[in-house]
Amino acid sequence: MKKPLLILALILLSLSLLQPKAYISPLNFILPPNYYEEIPVNTNGGLYVYLYANSTVYFAIEGTNYNDVASSFYSYFPLPPGSYCIIVSNNVSNSVVDVQIYYGSGKPAPTGIADYGIELEGGTVKPYVEEFNGVIGVAQIYSISAVNGTDYGASLQLNTVLQVNTVQGTQQYWLQNVIQFITNESIYRYVDNIWNYTSSPSELNSSLIHGEGYVYNVGLLSPCSYYAYTTQDFNMTYPFYAVLFISVQTIPQGVLVHFGYLNGSMTVWYDNVTIKISGVESAYLLVDGYNVTGSGNAYDTELVFGGISNGEITYYNSLNAMLYLVYVNSTNVFTPKALLPFGLDTAEASDNLFTTSYQGAYKVEVGNGEETYIPTISTPFKAQIINGSKEIDLGQRDYITVNVTGGQPPYLINIGNKSFIDFYVGNYTISYEPSLGNQSLQINVYDLKGEKNTLYYNLTVNPDPVVGVKISNVTDVGIPIVAIANASLGTKPYHFAWYVNGNLVSKENVLKFNFSSVGAYNVTFVFTDSAGYEIEKEFKITVNPDPVVNASLSANKTDVGVPVNLSLNYSLGTQPYKTYVYLNGSLINEKLINFSKAGVYNLTVVVIDSAGYKVIHTFYVTVIKDPQLSVNVVTTGNFFIENSGVTLSGITSGGIPPYTYYVYLNGKLVYTKNSLSGYSLSLNIGNNNVTVVVKDSLGVVSEQSYLLNTSYNLTDIAVVAILIIVAIVAIVVIVRRK
Repeated sequence: MKKPLLILALILLSLSLLQPKAYISPLNFILPPNYYEEIPVNTNGGLYVYLYANSTVYFAIEGTNYNDVASSFYSYFPLPPGSYCIIVSNNVSNSVVDVQIYYGSGKPAPTGIADYGIELEGGTVKPYVEEFNGVIGVAQIYSISAVNGTDYGASLQLNTVLQVNTVQGTQQYWLQNVIQFITNESIYRYVDNIWNYTSSPSELNSSLIHGEGYVYNVGLLSPCSYYAYTTQDFNMTYPFYAVLFISVQTIPQGVLVHFGYLNGSMTVWYDNVTIKISGVESAYLLVDGYNVTGSGNAYDTELVFGGISNGEITYYNSLNAMLYLVYVNSTNVFTPKALLPFGLDTAEASDNLFTTSYQGAYKVEVGNGEETYIPTISTPFKAQIINGSKEIDLGQRDYITVNVTGGQPPYLINIGNKSFIDFYVGNYTISYEPSLGNQSLQINVYDLKGEKNTLYYNLTVNPDPVVGVKISNVTDVGIPIVAIANASLGTKPYHFAWYVNGNLVSKENVLKFNFSSVGAYNVTFVFTDSAGYEIEKEFKITVNPDPVVNASLSANKTDVGVPVNLSLNYSLGTQPYKTYVYLNGSLINEKLINFSKAGVYNLTVVVIDSAGYKVIHTFYVTVIKDPQLSVNVVTTGNFFIENSGVTLSGITSGGIPPYTYYVYLNGKLVYTKNSLSGYSLSLNIGNNNVTVVVKDSLGVVSEQSYLLNTSYNLTDIAVVAILIIVAIVAIVVIVRRK
């Protein structure tokens, strides 16, 4: 059991305001036989008396019926407010009696825990002496609120007496390491003070004391000087954990005093003060129940709550705190033998706080009590794991919360080859980095007396997770970006989070997100496995305007065999583009389209840009049969000539109007018009080639040719000739008759 305590001692040793005034006053005097001492006392209500003498004395309180004969006793007397006189008489013994007495009103008083150097057992007082090099005051504050008029200040003070033994004699100094609270603003600061307790009033030579602070003077009639230093303000959150340190050591120049506090797991020595004293033989912190200092103050050590400064008495609206004290010397760590609930030498006080034992520490709350001392209640030492990871990833720190109560704090926790000091009663979180694989851990928890609790803890340390993300860095407005994250190893289940410009948009491994406007966006992917291992990836996404596709056909009506031309123009969107052309649902991917049959055709054009935005244009094309020409040919003649002329009338079916008709006579164009109706054409004697051509609007033609023979009508001519001959003969005959 010795080894853990030694480790704790070494660790604690290596961690590398306030006008004094007594509410409970110490007094030391000598009474020859048949001499007595009268001590006037003013009380606000109630009177505490602690008396120790080296021989039996008579004790009485004037104005009451109380008297007794004893060498040692303590009591609280519930007296009404007023003035009283304590009488101590050496009328029992025939020898000189040395008397040590502590007396005064219990409220108001600096309240918490204090070591006077006296044990109280069975109504008797047993003084003792403790020498040490360092003192540690621990506080766990769960709420604090104080007010004095418009002042919301309060303080927690670790105070102790420095004894310096020199070749010339002894000197005493009052050392104070203080936390000052501004409770309505939840801020605090550290303050240290050094007072000269060798004399009264206190005097300090500013040239003989050096640190971060300065020597100040207070008081008018009996001016005192003291050393002080104040840190910056800090913000406070609850629960507020505080560990205050005071340690001393001798140096060639005199004595070096260290004031410090614990910040997380790091000790901050915020002021190191050199007191230049010549001829120093030894220096240490002292609790002495037999004597008082040269200034008439008690050799006590205190960890108490009170007003913020300057002897202020503060009313506490609320306080819920736990306190304890630890002493450290070169070989050991130990606690006070006995504690009382109020300080002797601290000026700042409270009138409504109360101290009780609690789970190895001491609880200070708002309330009233008449305790003459704080009984030491033995609380069973108990440790248990209340929270811890079952699985973590390699490289992560494991956090195990151990609840430790009872026994004697502070506690030492061993896990593997690691040691941790737990200053606080209750929950303590251990943080360490384990190796890969399945592990069964043994945790040993020791209290200051060496009592041991052993806990067991199983842990799996997994390989670090591996995460891959597939994502496109460009898209169009209206086209969702799709990203897929794939993870392996680590500790399942996994947790995913996607952020767009800092806003959470998805908690799935697949992201499908639509951007509403053009621009550049930041997409952040955060992966966390169940062990808390985090991987973060950043992506820059460009969102383009939607593509614009202009599509047109050269004609939406055509003839069989006459191609239609498809024209496409692209802009915006995300290049490159893909184009698909469908004819009646079948992919043809042609821009010059031929139709082999008449009918109505569905021509669909689909353009898809690289972001997947799709533009569709649909056309309907009517395909008509080629024009078919029907010509009515009527020939005309006269008495002498056959087919002297021809009349043409044309009708066209099919094709695309308007039509244009062309008439050629023996290869020569003789007619061009948009209709052919009763067109008459004179023919030449002989063979006449008459060609009629019709051309529709697409230029498709249909033609018909006719070979017409034009000749003299010999029969008619012969008849005429005969008739002429007959007529001539007749005329001749007639003439001859005459």
